[in-house]
Amino acid sequence: MGRHRRLGVLALAFLVAGCGAEAVAPRASSTPAPASSATATPRPTSAARDVVYVRSNGGASPVILAIDARTGETLRTLNDGAISADSATVYWSESVSGGTKTTIHASDLATGKETRAFTVDGDIRPAGNPETFSPLAGDGRLTRDGRSLALMNSPYKLDGEWITRIVIANTVTGTVESAADFRGQTTYGFITFSPDGRSAFLEQYGDGATRMRVLDVATRKLADLSGAGLTTTGFRTAAVLSPDGRWLFRIDSGASTTNCTSTDGPRCTPNGTPPYVVALDLLARRATQIMLPASQLTDDFEKYMLWSLAITADGATLYATNPALGAIDELDARQLSLRRTAQIPVARAGDDALAAIWRALLPVADAKRYLIGGAALSPDGGTLYAAAHDGIVTIDTASLTSRGTFWQRSHQFDTLRLTSDGRRLYAMDNQAGTLVIMDTSSGASLGEVKLRYAPAILRIDPA
Repeated sequence: MGRHRRLGVLALAFLVAGCGAEAVAPRASSTPAPASSATATPRPTSAARDVVYVRSNGGASPVILAIDARTGETLRTLNDGAISADSATVYWSESVSGGTKTTIHASDLATGKETRAFTVDGDIRPAGNPETFSPLAGDGRLTRDGRSLALMNSPYKLDGEWITRIVIANTVTGTVESAADFRGQTTYGFITFSPDGRSAFLEQYGDGATRMRVLDVATRKLADLSGAGLTTTGFRTAAVLSPDGRWLFRIDSGASTTNCTSTDGPRCTPNGTPPYVVALDLLARRATQIMLPASQLTDDFEKYMLWSLAITADGATLYATNPALGAIDELDARQLSLRRTAQIPVARAGDDALAAIWRALLPVADAKRYLIGGAALSPDGGTLYAAAHDGIVTIDTASLTSRGTFWQRSHQFDTLRLTSDGRRLYAMDNQAGTLVIMDTSSGASLGEVKLRYAPAILRIDPA
């Protein structure tokens, strides 16, 4: 019987290899092919009656969709842009006057109605990449009070050098507060403002590394930060902000590079860098590294890309979780230290001989995922929900132990968001194009919404 099973596995493996052209299609990190409607038909029926707002990055230009979770129907479509910290307003750009000017529109997210607009010189748009941030924290391109908006051009080359322009606009007066032009062999991405609006933090890309810099808004000068963890050559997660907006946290996956060779033997001490949390003080312009256990270092991108962060409502505790590594770490977000660490069950479906052959023959079938809001805390802080390789793991924060079985293991989720009362969890599976709604008391599915595009979850208005 065992011989027949092995032959069957090998036959299936050869069949998979023969169908490789179809099976190795890369995972849709942004969106499937656009279609005329953002929601698929026929529309499902869900037990949830919420209105959920999602960012859709497909098509000619990105949009925000307001979706009736009960029916899956798109209630309205808004232009995408910078989202305020309270998720109430979206600032979106419109190129006018033949591309020589830009009008910034402010629209109410709940109604879609425009509340104000102003025009500035240049062909610019809300700066940076909104995926730098978990949607739970806004997207960094606006100050916390919504008064200052960062705008940026599309960098272009002139005489062999990159030209980048950053503009800080006052959303109340409609005037330009500051503008800076950078020219050279590097490009820049916008991260966030300091809570007082005096500093704009950037990433500088070039020479095979990413470096954090700061733009002084008043002087329009680019300056260096102090501290550790300012430069990386590897992977960093989406960021979260402390509730007061002063601290920014990201996980760096570390580096397994070592000076040891196969001939050195056990006496050689590897000098790889363990994963760590970068804690950036946005007022002091200083970064601190909080080292995580060396045992959590991996060079497997399928695993290190599943790190997620969540912070408590009082800003005192930070959780770093990676269910693919079976890791959960609790950090003191004020003392900037590691409090405790624990192991949770490793979540990966299909860890049998057949699955191993499948992955060996089709190593790119599981393409890279980038989690945006891959972890969510219950309102009382007692339960942490985290996206695993397959499904969702629920963790008791008091004991740092898993609460039991994994939820929805047929899905690979990229974004999680809880309703304000914590009773329902919305989780987006980008590859399947499915938004799954779960009852947090049991993990049972309350329904699904099929989406043509792969969104981030921006806001949920409960019924």
